[in-house]
Amino acid sequence: MPEYRVTYFEPSGKKIRQNIFAVNREELVSMLRDKEKTILDIHEKGVSSKPSLIDFIKSLNRINISGTSVDATTLIMFSRQLGSMISAGLPIMQSLETLTRDEKNLEFREILGRVIDDIRGGVAFSDSIAKYPKVFNRLFVNMIKSAEASGGLDVTLISISEYMERLKDISDKIKSATRYPLFVFSFIILATLGVMLFVIPKFKTIYADMGAKLPPITLMIMSVAEFMRKNFFFLLILIIAIVVLMKYLIRTNETVRFYYHKFLLKFPNLGPIYQMGILVNFSKTFGLLMTAGINILESIELSRNIINNEIYRRSLDRVRKKIQQGYTIYASMQEEGSIYPSILVQMVGTGEETGSLDDMLLKFNQFYDNEINKKVDRISQIIEPMLIIFMAVVVLILTLAIYMPIFSLGKAMQGY
Repeated sequence: MPEYRVTYFEPSGKKIRQNIFAVNREELVSMLRDKEKTILDIHEKGVSSKPSLIDFIKSLNRINISGTSVDATTLIMFSRQLGSMISAGLPIMQSLETLTRDEKNLEFREILGRVIDDIRGGVAFSDSIAKYPKVFNRLFVNMIKSAEASGGLDVTLISISEYMERLKDISDKIKSATRYPLFVFSFIILATLGVMLFVIPKFKTIYADMGAKLPPITLMIMSVAEFMRKNFFFLLILIIAIVVLMKYLIRTNETVRFYYHKFLLKFPNLGPIYQMGILVNFSKTFGLLMTAGINILESIELSRNIINNEIYRRSLDRVRKKIQQGYTIYASMQEEGSIYPSILVQMVGTGEETGSLDDMLLKFNQFYDNEINKKVDRISQIIEPMLIIFMAVVVLILTLAIYMPIFSLGKAMQGY
């Protein structure tokens, strides 16, 4: 029987490390969960706990910025499967037990096991998942709570899965619009560095031996190459330090984050796609929460929390305060100026007047979602030739810098 090294929390909160014999890992997990232990780590003794490079890379793909290994895809599949099973007439307990047995993510399986234990003890599903905010955010919990009160938990779960899938698709579209340009630009930079660090110094030695008179462009390129060669590691460390510092400031400093997000919104060509992605996320979330019966103020607050842009977060804070003071959503958003497109403001106004705000928000969402697809295709068509031209200019400059002296090399050789 294998022996396992286990780290877990007692129900009291005390952290414990101990060795336990068990038939297999699954039996050990089940035994500890029955005793209300929160598992942190399990590995078999005698088997190296150090992950391979492949395992490490896979783990990076599972980890997200919220500090949990439960990614969006796992939650999408869970919500859809649970909703489908409840819709088919299975009790929620049986559905959760089935999904827990099949779950591959150890952390999520542990959480689902505790949720099952809570429900057995009489705790509502929404109250139980609310204990794990890193996995189930407030929007998820509030929609489940609303569904528990009004009925239709299966429909709500499927709606949540579709909502998360749409957000993931939008995020992927925006990434696809920037991935190719970044790849090509990075390749150009690396190729240029390679030429300047390894090729140009060799030509400099040849020209110096021949006594060739170098043109200004060649002298400039060679001076830059020499500087980079002598200070390569210093420049590399400096660039890494600047990137790390900027990321830290963006994460911790609201003012820096505000101007960074403003820069992203104003960035040529890609800025409008970024803004459209924000508005699509906002309208989809706001409309879905309204459909679920959550009040306007809470819907705006929850929608605000899913937006990763300081400008729009501050704007929605102002909109929420104005609504509390008696303003309509239409008037509140209109006062924010061009941050919200007129079509969104008009559809919100129409929705308020007709009592169909949720429908209008979802229609706007569908319209802007289609616009993102068109915009991404259009940007790709514009950026590709621009990158080709940029690459051609870089190659031309380097070629002229290296080979222009050759034209006068014959004279230099005669004197030599």
